[in-house]
Amino acid sequence: MKKTFFAKIICCILVLSLVLAPSLSLGASAADRTIARDCPQIDIPGFMASEVLRDKTDPSKGEVFAYSVDDILNMLKEALPTILPDFLISNWDGVATKLIPVLEKFFDGMILNPDGTANGNSGVVFTYPSPDRINKNSKLTFRYDWRLDPLESAAQLNDFINYVLECSGAEQVCLTCHSLGGVVTTSYVKLYGDEKIKSVVYNTTAVYGETYTGELLSGKIVLNADAVEYYLRYLFDGNDYELFLNGLMSILNDLGILDAVCLLGNDLIEKLSPILLPKLVVPMFAGLPTIWDMVPDEYIDDAMEYVFGTVYADDDVDRSGLIEKIENYNTLVRADKTETLLKLQEDANMYVISRYVYSSIPVVPSYMSLTDSVIDNSRSSMGATTSEYRGVLTDEQLAEMDPKYVSPDNMVYAGTCLFPDQTWFIKNYPHSANSAIEDMMAALLYFDGQADVNTFEEYPQFMIFDRAEDAVVPYTLDNAEPEKEVSFFDRILNFFNSFVSVILTIMQSVADVVSGVKAEV
Repeated sequence: MKKTFFAKIICCILVLSLVLAPSLSLGASAADRTIARDCPQIDIPGFMASEVLRDKTDPSKGEVFAYSVDDILNMLKEALPTILPDFLISNWDGVATKLIPVLEKFFDGMILNPDGTANGNSGVVFTYPSPDRINKNSKLTFRYDWRLDPLESAAQLNDFINYVLECSGAEQVCLTCHSLGGVVTTSYVKLYGDEKIKSVVYNTTAVYGETYTGELLSGKIVLNADAVEYYLRYLFDGNDYELFLNGLMSILNDLGILDAVCLLGNDLIEKLSPILLPKLVVPMFAGLPTIWDMVPDEYIDDAMEYVFGTVYADDDVDRSGLIEKIENYNTLVRADKTETLLKLQEDANMYVISRYVYSSIPVVPSYMSLTDSVIDNSRSSMGATTSEYRGVLTDEQLAEMDPKYVSPDNMVYAGTCLFPDQTWFIKNYPHSANSAIEDMMAALLYFDGQADVNTFEEYPQFMIFDRAEDAVVPYTLDNAEPEKEVSFFDRILNFFNSFVSVILTIMQSVADVVSGVKAEV
């Protein structure tokens, strides 16, 4: 009984950690760069990167899916008293039914109309800069509604590019696209051509999908203790108490506590899914056209069957408009995206940046996939051969590989990429961080001609993120340190050392406060 209760407490903590994960992302803005630009640069950001208002005519109503810690705590305060009586007697239908209105209110705006269009008057207000503020040196950001059909966003991007060219007098633009922005950019190129593009950087994009998205939309949801521990390593990465927290989770895993948490979580998923999936979870995520466009090719048929043939099997809501949007993307863009990218590479200067070292999210079977915390390295790199998380390529694989394309840690092989000599890899750099590579992307975009991984001494094919300096540096055998297995005894010792360090830090902080108070007195 005590173990189950403790598992419930830990489960709540883990859920909060995952919900708050976006707030832990690196997001420092880059300083102005001094580089000679001969055409405007336009950035196409990713999922949730643009402000989506609940009401475009009334900004005071706030944004869609933008929550503070207070917002989350207030939601929990409202939900817990409502569901607690049913939870205590294991009335799961009652728990799910009472959760739905609370969560629908909380996630209002993320649930689109059944046809995949914006609900109410929600959306993005993107005001173009005035013509006198645009020239050949301009660095601009294209804002779009990341919930909606990328084909619509591509049409808006086409309009914006034409506006920028007209205002600046330039003949072409340079593009950088990140995450979902790569899907929008590829859709633009497919529908409107690449004549107006001089150079483009695909910066850890989802053009080839995300494995976990395919699994989630195919109904493959499962919690695993190792997966939880590994993902929390990402969440704690760079935290002041990183060693302490990682040590704590490692010990909880060794003692079987995380297993108990996951058993409870899987049990809750099984019991609550029949009501929550069709009423809330699927409409909120599978109702977004953009989510479907990030499903990998090999999962798309299973995902369509699971969502529309299983979850909505007995549903009489007309979702033909959403299905049409999904099929349009599949036909117009998905079917020949590789050919589209190859042609883009022929007509413009093409660059790909991929990142790695983290595991995938802890609720899918592919949690051991090597990712940047969001997108598989093999997919964002457009074809790299990679090891699993915390693993290395096998001796048999390495024997067949060209050594010049193998990462110093033997985790990544670039030789199988779509553009092996125009693809860069950065270790220890999370998906949402971008400030440290602004200079690198500018150097690539404005190089005279097609650069490759040998063009810049400071930007070789394999690099590593220096968090202290917020910079990327060359990754060599000298700074390649593969992770070693640590015994349970050593983990206990490391945890004790980090615990002592945390206590000393807290004591020092208290002493500083007391000293400051005394000084004021």
